[in-house]
Amino acid sequence: MEQNTYYQSYRLTAKTENHMRKKAIISCLLILAVTNLLSQKSENANSLSVDTGYVLVDGGKLFYELAGNGKNIVLLHDGMVNREIWDEQFPLLARTYRVVRYDRRGYGKSSDPQVKYSHIDDLNQLFIQLKIDKAIIFGMSSGGRLAIDFALTYPEKVNGLVLVGAVVSGFGYTSHMNTRGGHFNPQNFSDPAEINEYFIMDDPYEIYSENTVAKEKVMKLLPNLARDNRVPTQPAGKVAVRFLSEIKVPALILVGEYDIPDVHAHAGVINAGIANSKREIIPRSGHLIPIEQPALFNEAVMNFLSKFPN
Repeated sequence: MEQNTYYQSYRLTAKTENHMRKKAIISCLLILAVTNLLSQKSENANSLSVDTGYVLVDGGKLFYELAGNGKNIVLLHDGMVNREIWDEQFPLLARTYRVVRYDRRGYGKSSDPQVKYSHIDDLNQLFIQLKIDKAIIFGMSSGGRLAIDFALTYPEKVNGLVLVGAVVSGFGYTSHMNTRGGHFNPQNFSDPAEINEYFIMDDPYEIYSENTVAKEKVMKLLPNLARDNRVPTQPAGKVAVRFLSEIKVPALILVGEYDIPDVHAHAGVINAGIANSKREIIPRSGHLIPIEQPALFNEAVMNFLSKFPN
């Protein structure tokens, strides 16, 4: 009896081991399949073909990156971070669109300004030399101001606008904006790099205080941020705030929940002035929405773009 029980137990143990062995093999195969799939996705992401070069402008040159095919999208960075502010959007948009991002003068790989120049003329040269007939323009902060000025100067070249923490010329700023709520005094800093570091790590509005990941990302870009630029730019032909009603294309206006009050005020004015515009607040974000809340930003943008005819 004990011997039969022993053999029964042995057979059950062997059967259990075989079953577990099969499960282990299946698990290994599943892990291998998932790993291969993720590897293929990573390879596809890394296989994005990007053309790079320079657009020649009066007294300088502008570095650009171009990828994808389809309708044109042009990405304009803000006044602190260069074209890399769009790292989370550039490859995504390039799946469906022909996307260009570039460094304005004094940023990234573009030359420092040597003579008085116009951001509008520079952008127009980008359109001409890269054979962009019309585009949807994304403008971040001061890049948003440029997008608005360009749309008023060359309305025939603009299909739509995505304005992110944008400001508009002619509306002005309060002392709260200039002092960052009393936190900022430029006389306390000896060089531009220190000012950049203040805005990344300490400013309560540029990057939401709890978003340490975004702060670390931008800190890594610190050597490539805006350089000291005392060469004046030529003003736009129009004071944009007075002519916003002339912009007839669809516009998406995005503002971070924790961005400074003046930027929210500018967003409201832009929204009121452009009839075919929509304003959205992105939660848990300061000024640099594309790098702070990329998933929420991308979702809002893709919904907006889906309404454009193919």
